Amino acid sequence: MPSIDAAPLEKVSVRLDWLPGADHAALFLAKEKGFYEEQGLDVEILSGQGSVPTLQLVASGNQTIGLASLSALALAESKGAPVIGIAGIMQRAPESVISLKTSGISKPSDLEGKKFGAVPGDQAQRLFDAYAEVNKIDMSKIKKISLNYASMYSSLLNGDVDFIAAWAVPDGTKVNKVKPINPPMMFSDSGINTLGTGIFVTKDTLEKKADVLKRFMTATEKGADAVEKDPAAGVAAVHAANAETDPEILAIEMKELPRFLHTDNSAGKPYGWVAEKDLVQTISIQEKYFGMREGVKPGDIFTSKFLPGAE
Repeated sequence: MPSIDAAPLEKVSVRLDWLPGADHAALFLAKEKGFYEEQGLDVEILSGQGSVPTLQLVASGNQTIGLASLSALALAESKGAPVIGIAGIMQRAPESVISLKTSGISKPSDLEGKKFGAVPGDQAQRLFDAYAEVNKIDMSKIKKISLNYASMYSSLLNGDVDFIAAWAVPDGTKVNKVKPINPPMMFSDSGINTLGTGIFVTKDTLEKKADVLKRFMTATEKGADAVEKDPAAGVAAVHAANAETDPEILAIEMKELPRFLHTDNSAGKPYGWVAEKDLVQTISIQEKYFGMREGVKPGDIFTSKFLPGAE
C-alpha cells in the first residue's frame, strides 16, 4: 500500500461492456489485490449496458477506459469515433445458436422452419446472417421474431421462440440453469469469428496518458495471471465487488473462459495479445455483413504497444 507521503493515486474509471462476469475477473482481482495501487492508480470499475453505450461514454470523455466488442469498436471507428483497442480479452467469438433440448435442433439445417428470437441490431443477430450463409440455411424458412434483451431468455424458456443467437457463456449457461439446452452451435466453428470483448481508449487518451495505460495494462495482466493460477479467487473477487452476481454462474463461466481468451492465431501469447490475422478477419466480416466502409486497417482499431513486454 502507498505510504502517507506517497504521491496521490491517479484516478482511472473503467466502464465494462456489460454486467460483471468471469471475463472481467482479471480487473477485479487486480483491484482487490492492490495491483493497480502498486502502479499508482485508483481504479473504479463500473458496470455497462452493452458495447455501443460504453463506446459512446468513453468516446465522449466520460470514462478513461472501456471494454467493448472489438468488432463493434471497428464499426464505430469506421464511422469516425476516435477509439482504439489496446488489449483483446474474448478473442474467440462466443456468439452461438442456443436452443432447448426439446427444440429438435441439433444441426444448422434444423433451424429451418423454426422461430428465431432476434434482438434488432445485436452483434449475435448480425453474425447469424453470416452463419446462415456459410451453412446454406434458407432464411426465408425461418420466422424472425423481434425481442429485446430483457425478454430474450424468457421467450426461449417459454417456447415463444425456438432459438436465440447469443453468447454460449454466460447466456447459454443462464438458460441451462432453468431448462436443459443443446450444446451451443458456435459461429466460430463455422469460420465466422469476430474479435469479442477488448479494452479500449480514445485516441486522445492514447497520446496524453500513455504512461497511465502502460501501468494499467501491467497491473491488469498481473491480475490475469493471478486468475489463471487461482480461478476461484477470480470468481470471489467479481462476486465480492458485485453482490448481485451469482457465484454458481460465475464459476461455470470461469471454467469455460480459457477457450475464449485466444484464437488459433494468438494461442500461447500473453493476455491481451491480438493477432493481425484476427483483426483482418474481423474487418472483413464487418465489411461484408455489417456494412462497414472499406479501407479500415488493423492499426486503425488496435495497438499492442501498451501490453507488458511490447516495445
